[in-house]
Amino acid sequence: GRRSAARIPVVMLGTVAAALALVIPASAGSAQLPLNLTKTCDPAGTPCVVTQSNVAALPPGTTEDYLGPEYGYPVLSSGVVITTSYQGGGTATGHCTWPLRSASGTCVFSQGTGSLAGFHAKLTVTANGDFSEFFWNGTYQL
Repeated sequence: GRRSAARIPVVMLGTVAAALALVIPASAGSAQLPLNLTKTCDPAGTPCVVTQSNVAALPPGTTEDYLGPEYGYPVLSSGVVITTSYQGGGTATGHCTWPLRSASGTCVFSQGTGSLAGFHAKLTVTANGDFSEFFWNGTYQL
């Protein structure tokens, strides 16, 4: 009776913990590091090109391709792919949102391949006065 019923929650918790260990990547516990990047974007479209970066894996020349606005005015929202040549190359995918009535937007990256495998970032996006340069500032882990 009662003894076996009391063991079920413990077994279930152990099973849930084991399942989470398989789902959560090892990098999930790694430290968040600062990311500060400057890029230029072609007004006619993508790609954007990194001109300055404090992250070795995202050196100048790294490109960012926006997959097109999923929503237009008053909020731009788009998938984005970063492509780097760092250590043989890699990509990271994420999503950016910019409310047009705001001075800043956000980008979140949750996966990567190659040299960017395990890339996660939460970034604020701003621009200079004439929108010739854009700035990503936030944290990342790799």
